[in-house]
Amino acid sequence: MASELQYTQYLDSIRSYTEQDQLTKAMILIGYVERDFIRFYRAGRIAEGVRFAEENLARSKDLLNRLTPEQKVAQLHALVDILSFEGIQNHVKIFKFVQLRTQYHQHLLDLPVTTAKYVPLLKRIITDFGQLAQTDGLAYADHLESTLDVIYYINAHVREKLTVKQVLAHVNQRCNPIGVQRGFNTEMHMSIRDYINVKKIREAQRILLLTTMRIGQIAQELNFYDAADFSKRFKRELGMTPLEYRQQNSEVD
Repeated sequence: MASELQYTQYLDSIRSYTEQDQLTKAMILIGYVERDFIRFYRAGRIAEGVRFAEENLARSKDLLNRLTPEQKVAQLHALVDILSFEGIQNHVKIFKFVQLRTQYHQHLLDLPVTTAKYVPLLKRIITDFGQLAQTDGLAYADHLESTLDVIYYINAHVREKLTVKQVLAHVNQRCNPIGVQRGFNTEMHMSIRDYINVKKIREAQRILLLTTMRIGQIAQELNFYDAADFSKRFKRELGMTPLEYRQQNSEVD
């Protein structure tokens, strides 16, 4: 691994990184640590990968403290999706990856994640998925790199008004936009637009369970057109309205 490119080694010398505000830098750092860890994960070198992640996050504790508990949880949800996706993509027996993904997403809904809890949780997640993946090394798909870029960007900006054009503008600095979309469709079995919608609905579920925000406020927070648009998309995805979901799954009034 020492002879292979590790993105985190170059972060402090990248101008576009060093000039960012501290909150943005923290999110970028986590994304790059995860991105480098994937290389260990694919090779089945989980213990090395865990040490790598711990060391890089430990030296940036001040940056991690800039993230809110909600942002830390969002990053862990994203990591679960990525590790699960890797396993589903590269293993014949996928049910355990799907099952573990569901368990962690449910578990994270109920957790306020402080910096002290973040690293142990991250370690637990990558160890659990690593044990499933360790039976054989993970194959690497050339177009997976751009797909991961899309996933990272959407997860980091899920509360903003996201468009496919905006996402592609981020990734297309290095990749052909048509190739990025085709690769994403192949890997994720959905379009970039559909993935944006899925992530926004998942974030809405979390807000509904953990806060008392009104439906209109949530729609505004996640940059839906209005409350009616939010409710329509939510019901199309989950088969119930946001209010029905809150009433059935939470003690929040």
